[in-house]
Amino acid sequence: MTLKKTLLVLVLFSVFGIGNMFAQSVKINFIRYKMIEYSNGKWENWPTKWSSSSAYAIISSVYDDTYKVAIYSYDGEHLITSICTFDPKTTKEKRKSQDLPYLNCYADRDGDQIWTNSVSLESLLEDVKDWEDEDAALYLWVFSEDFGMVFE
Repeated sequence: MTLKKTLLVLVLFSVFGIGNMFAQSVKINFIRYKMIEYSNGKWENWPTKWSSSSAYAIISSVYDDTYKVAIYSYDGEHLITSICTFDPKTTKEKRKSQDLPYLNCYADRDGDQIWTNSVSLESLLEDVKDWEDEDAALYLWVFSEDFGMVFE
């Protein structure tokens, strides 16, 4: 193979590789949220009112059932990043205890969890329009800091 052909093949592989890399991440915009804290040995009740939010998440596929979820404030300030893996055991338990049949649970090495309702991280990467589902929500459980949030 000539040098020109070799360079062309390398450029094509690079372009397609970069295209696939970008296709493996999505941005989810949140319009509202609720937050609770863990104190005195128990979780607070979820507030009845929502707070406005312009926060967003960038979700990327790392490999197999492992995802990187980075959450940012409305002004782009990084709030938290979790490298999490789908957790079938917790998913089964929480679907039953929370009476949410479409809940999906993911956990990171620190024990923090991300739950999605009516969507999965995989489905969002395939089609971000799934986020428009009426029941779509992302729950963030940061057990190391004793707080939980739900974003819609």
